[in-house]
Amino acid sequence: MPLAIKPMIDLADTDRDLQTYIYARSHLERQIDTARSVVDQHQKSIEQKNNELEILASECKEVRNNIQMQEELISRLDGQVPKIRNEKEFAASKNQLEEARKILGMMEDKMLNLDIKKEDLEKEIETIKSQFDESNSEFQRETSGLLKKQEQAEKKIAKLQPRRTRLLKKVPQKIKRFYERCQDSGISTPICAIQDRSCSGCHTVLLPQLVNELMANANSHKNCPNCSRILYFPETEEK
Repeated sequence: MPLAIKPMIDLADTDRDLQTYIYARSHLERQIDTARSVVDQHQKSIEQKNNELEILASECKEVRNNIQMQEELISRLDGQVPKIRNEKEFAASKNQLEEARKILGMMEDKMLNLDIKKEDLEKEIETIKSQFDESNSEFQRETSGLLKKQEQAEKKIAKLQPRRTRLLKKVPQKIKRFYERCQDSGISTPICAIQDRSCSGCHTVLLPQLVNELMANANSHKNCPNCSRILYFPETEEK
């Protein structure tokens, strides 16, 4: 390869490889995130249900304490009522005792409902935990290969990025500015080879005169009339 244009082509090849691995890394990250989202959803559900269970357990404790206090009240009234001789006081205390027993019954019904809810919630948590374990195992199986590929892509990127920096310093300043301007505007491959007499960047078929000029002088380069990318004629291309 002639020396004048070789740094440009090496830069283009390096950038192409770099973009390939960056895209691969991004694609692998999305695949891993998608697989992880199922596990994360189950984990989130477990946390939510555990919070609900904690609130329910606190409510159960409060109701038990209230039941205990109500039972103590009833026990005290049971002992007091028979000893009362005043008819009005006796009737009032008896009504208080009946009301206390009624309230106790309501509390016990509430406690029963809370226990049923608590049991159902514990079963639901166990089911979600089983789903979590299953999805986590599947995640580990699915991503073991993906993580290895991701690591390989990271190593390639780490190797190519310094090389790109070195090559960019070797190209003429004017081309370097054009190159960086193109990439800033979203054109990831500012330098392209001619393939099948077309720009390999935008695939526009080129005029024969332009192709012939580059074929005649492989050390030269021109801009694509459609996308403005820098074009060169590869030595491997048949004339």
